[in-house]
Amino acid sequence: MTSAVIMVIISLLSVSPERTGIPLENPLNWWLYLLETRTDVLLPGTFPSPDEGVLLSEGVHMSGFEGPVWVMAEIGLMEQSYLHIGSFGISANGKLAGEVLSVDGEFESRAGVTGGFRVDLMPDLFIEERISLWTGSDNSPPDNFSPYHQGLEHGRRLYVDRGYLQWDPSPVSLAFGRIPQRWGPGRFTQLLLSNNSPPMDMLKFSVDLGEILTFTGLTSTINSDSAIYLTAHRIDFYLRSNLRVGINESILYTASGLDFAYMNPFIPWYPVQWNERVDDNAFLSLDATWKPFRGIETYGELLIDDIQYENIHNRPNKLGWTIGLTGSLASADLGGAFEYTRIDRFVYSQRLPKNYYLHHGDIIGSSLGPDADRLSLSLGSAAAWPLLIRAGADYTRHGEGTVEEGWPDSAVTGGQFPSGIVEYTTGADIRLSWYPIENAEVHGSVRNEWVRNQDHQDGESASRLSSTLELIWNW
Repeated sequence: MTSAVIMVIISLLSVSPERTGIPLENPLNWWLYLLETRTDVLLPGTFPSPDEGVLLSEGVHMSGFEGPVWVMAEIGLMEQSYLHIGSFGISANGKLAGEVLSVDGEFESRAGVTGGFRVDLMPDLFIEERISLWTGSDNSPPDNFSPYHQGLEHGRRLYVDRGYLQWDPSPVSLAFGRIPQRWGPGRFTQLLLSNNSPPMDMLKFSVDLGEILTFTGLTSTINSDSAIYLTAHRIDFYLRSNLRVGINESILYTASGLDFAYMNPFIPWYPVQWNERVDDNAFLSLDATWKPFRGIETYGELLIDDIQYENIHNRPNKLGWTIGLTGSLASADLGGAFEYTRIDRFVYSQRLPKNYYLHHGDIIGSSLGPDADRLSLSLGSAAAWPLLIRAGADYTRHGEGTVEEGWPDSAVTGGQFPSGIVEYTTGADIRLSWYPIENAEVHGSVRNEWVRNQDHQDGESASRLSSTLELIWNW
């Protein structure tokens, strides 16, 4: 049983999750992260990861997936139909999901279906696309289900989750289209780019220089009908076999046409923004992963939205940071994670509303948002495979600051954190994922939240009990 579980996870690490149709929010992705601590290989800071070899032990190396295909097929993760003629190939996949949700005794129902395909045009060149259709009595899609986008108009339920053309003439990779992204090592949140907002339409370029460094750059649209763009690039240095350091930068800006200064991925953008532009929203980020020994991984991320190195007007810094620790015990199929995130007030905001760090109304960075911090703990077990069990607890403090409050002239250093009347939320949950037969998944959860100063009303308290049961059939 233990070897089967490890082979499933290692196989998923060796094949990009987007190619096997696993959405970023799927419970198995939490295990992808945890199982990194069982290997000697440092995976890149970007996610989905490029195809990587995984070092299982000294002298044993897997490059690509050569494991038991039946394991992945039994849990519905392999493409179920594939036509191959020479270098040309086409495959189709999808899923059907239904969910019942209870919140404080009130029941809601949700259902959705996805359909996708992949076309291999020639070696290293392919097209991939997936479309989702869903409905919900509470106007929300099922959990563990794309799309993230719920539409700006009531009743819109059809969305293109992803669709892109990718060319991988190693060590270079080029992609164009709608591509999901998640940057940073955080298990519970990422500060610069996360899957909190819908996937963006982009042109992406990456190069992998062996065991020395990996470079990634992208240019994407935020609101194509209003000419708002986001560019981002990062470089990952592998300083030692167990230490990776990433340097990241992003710019959200408005332009009447393509801005080649920001589209140039090989120059630092902050001097461009400071000297040649005025109101663009610039971010710097540093992240690192260190594995002191196998089974333990530490990580951190620092987001710099604005730092007042001159501070002429007594303005506050706008910073966010995350620290975390994960561990796994292979002999018992146990894994755990601890993470703390703090985000200052006014982070992701800007003077101009059009430059708020939002995509379709959702923060491109952390879903925690500004003026808040959170402590998260999680423990999972795969000892009862094909049943995954995960228990978690979290404690969140959230002040009155929001992205929409902007960057007012009244903002000065000092004051409490979080600001105003602080809302305190303590949560605990248990999640089960079961893969009983080929193509089938069953996900269930129970969660309770205890809230003080609800909606920032002094003395208001609440307790919310929720539960979900979701059935998924993959094809």
